[in-house]
Amino acid sequence: MFTTIRNKIAALALVLCVAALAASASAFAAGGAKLYTPYTSLSAAAGESLSYSIELINDGDSIQTADLSYDTPGSNWTIDLTAGGHPIKQVAVKPGESESVNLNVQVPYEVNKGDYALHVNAGAFGSLALKINIAEQGTYKTELTAEQPNMQGHSDSTFTYNLTLSNRTAGKQQYALSADAPVGWDYHFSANGSNVTAVDLDANGTQSITLTLTPASKATADTYEIPIQASNSSTSAKATMQAVITGTYGLNLTTSDQRLSANVTAGGTKNLELVVQNTGTSDLENISLTSTTPTDWEVTFEPKTISSIKPGESVPVTATIKSSGKALSGDYVVGLSAQSTEKSSDAAIRVTVKTSVLWGWIGVVIIAAVLAGIYGLFRKYGRR
Repeated sequence: MFTTIRNKIAALALVLCVAALAASASAFAAGGAKLYTPYTSLSAAAGESLSYSIELINDGDSIQTADLSYDTPGSNWTIDLTAGGHPIKQVAVKPGESESVNLNVQVPYEVNKGDYALHVNAGAFGSLALKINIAEQGTYKTELTAEQPNMQGHSDSTFTYNLTLSNRTAGKQQYALSADAPVGWDYHFSANGSNVTAVDLDANGTQSITLTLTPASKATADTYEIPIQASNSSTSAKATMQAVITGTYGLNLTTSDQRLSANVTAGGTKNLELVVQNTGTSDLENISLTSTTPTDWEVTFEPKTISSIKPGESVPVTATIKSSGKALSGDYVVGLSAQSTEKSSDAAIRVTVKTSVLWGWIGVVIIAAVLAGIYGLFRKYGRR
């Protein structure tokens, strides 16, 4: 009986020993397979892509095969496992060797600031914990910003705004561009050197856009707000530009009696009394007077330049027109112009050239002499 008990104990010890050896072998196999990546904690911005190279290392003495999977931080995160440019779900690693797979993570645009955990599972190779830190609150929208939204100038100014349109959505978008300009104002958008009414943007893309505003000619001094918008059926962005009109420029050139005609004899002169008026709300500076005349005609001004004219005021100017001595009778046009840096005004004067009275008397004398000569001839030869 004692021998039987001893044999049972020996058999039990043998079973326990085999089990211990088996457990030891299993632990060695599990301990010899592991996952590795050098960067386990990275920071990223909303919409950014991250790529990890993960090694499956087999230090055991047999081939290790593992199914690959991952746990995502959220439903709107896009994650892919690839090898050699193709999606992969399972990998086999020879003893003493390693294989690499790529983990690609697309951070969503709409994501809260904070830390996010991601796990890659590889069966006997274990699980690899990764951490992604989002430093700033993410968005899922379109953004429209202006480099300088406030511009100032006169009503004759052109206001140019440099805009940036950003597509913070997950897909390509086409945006229609519009501006709610005041009545009488003109505007256009341009991108890449061409006028546009819409632009296409890829996901996370940006586009530089220029808005050019031309105020109405009679725009009064005021601050004007111009809402602009980039929109489509799913997303939009708005911004408001300001145009500050500080005044208007107005210049008028006319004669003192409002008559735009004159008479002159060939080679003679005619003085015209002109009035240069500032019809705007801002000072006019350095106004010069010029003319365009028929051939061999001359026009002189007194004064030829005017240093400044205040709003609502006028300055008298005398224009002396001298016609060509060879001018024939008829109507001629003399162009007069007043010009400042900001504004100009023109006046067309119709000048009628008349024959000199002296030439009329000379013609009468010539005719009388001819008649007298004919009369003399008749008296001398008429009796024969």
